[in-house]
Amino acid sequence: MKTGILCMVSFLCTLQNSWASSIAPETPVVENTSSVILIFALCTLIVLLLGLLFFLYYLNTALRVMFAADNKEEKPLFDFTGAVPVDREHEILMDHNYDGIRELDNNLPTWWVYLFYATIIFAGGYFYYYQTSGYGDTQVQEYEKSLIAAQEEMKLYASKVDENSATVLTDATAIEEGKKLFLENCAACHGKLGEGGVGPNFADDYWLHGGDIKEIFKTVKYGVPEKGMISWQSQISPVQIQQVSSYILTLKGTNPPNPKAPQGELVQK
Repeated sequence: MKTGILCMVSFLCTLQNSWASSIAPETPVVENTSSVILIFALCTLIVLLLGLLFFLYYLNTALRVMFAADNKEEKPLFDFTGAVPVDREHEILMDHNYDGIRELDNNLPTWWVYLFYATIIFAGGYFYYYQTSGYGDTQVQEYEKSLIAAQEEMKLYASKVDENSATVLTDATAIEEGKKLFLENCAACHGKLGEGGVGPNFADDYWLHGGDIKEIFKTVKYGVPEKGMISWQSQISPVQIQQVSSYILTLKGTNPPNPKAPQGELVQK
């Protein structure tokens, strides 16, 4: 009986984990409604069956005690063990003899057999739901959704970057995106090659408002209104600000044609 209880508890824990993953925030709630209902129904059914099992077990125990008290030989209504009474074990003795140890041809415990049948039924329903019905996600689909969720989480994390946490991006994709943003939004004042124009030159070692990634990020984010540079935080995202700031740093030392005269303080790194 204890083994059966442990099996049921383990089974319920597995269902709980499946339920938790099915209602995780990485997939829309609408898509998971049927899955949640089905798993909730299965959990409820298992709990009810477990309660019924306990009830019948204790009822069986009570009946055994009652029959023993009345000296009756009738069997109780429910037999969860399926074992032959000790005084009749000689009827199921097998020919095997190992150093005096005899083997009984007992039946499997009734509760174990019923639990085995229940797992077969559950496996059939599980296979139908996840493999053929189209309602449940296969392992491949869950994996693909987890990748999408991870990408969304990375975007969310990246969107929280600010002038205090900005770091220099070095991957080619980020730098290319930064270059595109620079040509679309910054080249009119700073030149297509960063040579300067209305705004300062980015190819030399002189900076008006600081030349590290955090200071450049801050300048792009808040702008310099007194000198005619607008704030870009309402037009491009924090990720894009970090990309364009990282690209600006790549312009240092490129020696573009017709550079604007140095402005600001010398920053050598």
